[in-house]
Amino acid sequence: MSEARFLILFAGDAPGWLRLADGRTVARGEEIGAIPPPDQEEEPERVLLIVPGTDVAIHWVELPETLAPAQALGAARLLASEVTAEPLSTTHIALGPANEGEDERAMALVSIAAMEQWLAGPQALGFDPDHVVPEPMMMEPPGSGLRSFHRAGVVNMRGERRAFAAERELAKLLAGDDGVEAIDTAAFENGLIALAADPPIDLRQGVFAKRRRWKVDWNLVRRLALVAGGILIVTLCIQLALIMRYSFAADALERQARQRALEALPGVTAVADPVVQLRERLVTVGGGPGYSAIAGAIFGAVRNTEGAELQSLIYSSDGTAQVAIAAATPAGAASFQQQLTESGVSVTPGATRTAGSRQIAEFVVRAP
Repeated sequence: MSEARFLILFAGDAPGWLRLADGRTVARGEEIGAIPPPDQEEEPERVLLIVPGTDVAIHWVELPETLAPAQALGAARLLASEVTAEPLSTTHIALGPANEGEDERAMALVSIAAMEQWLAGPQALGFDPDHVVPEPMMMEPPGSGLRSFHRAGVVNMRGERRAFAAERELAKLLAGDDGVEAIDTAAFENGLIALAADPPIDLRQGVFAKRRRWKVDWNLVRRLALVAGGILIVTLCIQLALIMRYSFAADALERQARQRALEALPGVTAVADPVVQLRERLVTVGGGPGYSAIAGAIFGAVRNTEGAELQSLIYSSDGTAQVAIAAATPAGAASFQQQLTESGVSVTPGATRTAGSRQIAEFVVRAP
């Protein structure tokens, strides 16, 4: 992570800031409001807020590494109730990462009010910290004993399973008989470079977890728009190709129909409407679909009328048929007419006469 860029902010009674880049400190200052903007051409920098260790109680607790985050936090709350006198409703609990093969991890307790105050200051100046870390945890633990760093009248202590901050005399009492290795500012800042990329504990979790702002990727939007435009153009081209194909096919069929009509219509040199002209020709020669419809209706009516007999059927070239039937009674002739009407043909009754004991009724029938 030597190429990563970090902005380190110090909260508390001795505020200040450091800018880390390329594995070294490239800028520093005491007023957060005077921090110069980063180089826009460089990789975006991550913001890390270091808070006073005197306001954070750090413990090491045993929690199985197999626990889900919610389960681990629930267990941590039970353990926290045993080590703090502060009400849990006003206490923020943060857990360090679980190391593989180890059940022990760091647990930090801090008041919710302090967290809100620490975050409000940088955020008001346009800096939203990515991580919030207690100052004692920003030192690598020594192989044995404790490592100390003195800043702003407070001694920060870090051991393998211990981390705390206190005034000099109290820190000596808390250190007890453990050997203490003191480091200077340069050594502390060198350690920051390694720990900033992967803090051993981050208070910015749970209700204080950083909310990632949804950002529109305009390059992606433009690419999607180009893809959508390409799909639309291809779809339109396909539709235009189909329309042209159907149009050419329809023109070919129309030319073929005219050619067939010319072959079937003697003496005709031009065909405007093949269907109409062929039907007119069929009517002229006494054929066409009219005869079939009329004949079918007449024979069906004779079959469905009790006692009716077909006497004559004359089909004319104008599409009409003159039909005469013999019925036993006038009601039979009327039933025959009704049957024709129901079949969908046009019926005009003609003369009616008596022949012996039967009624002879004439009708003029036209196709629908």
